[in-house]
Amino acid sequence: MGMRGKRPLRLGRVWAVVEGKVVVEGERVPRLGARVYDSSMKPMGVVSSILGPTKRFFIEVKPSRQSGFAEGEPLYIMEGEERG
Repeated sequence: MGMRGKRPLRLGRVWAVVEGKVVVEGERVPRLGARVYDSSMKPMGVVSSILGPTKRFFIEVKPSRQSGFAEGEPLYIMEGEERG
């Protein structure tokens, strides 16, 4: 479903969960609204904002489920969902 032929790209690692949002220490800049996946490639939320300077930035993800997100857990977006 839409993922065929696309590669997962590591978005970054979970830094914290703040007020119900998952904060990711970013490795690449995603598009706002991009779907975010856990390490099992299950959708876990969408990008709601990008914070901070380009050298060390954070991505706020609005989770679609409230299961535990471990600090340091890698999260992914699909190829083509990064901001060009």
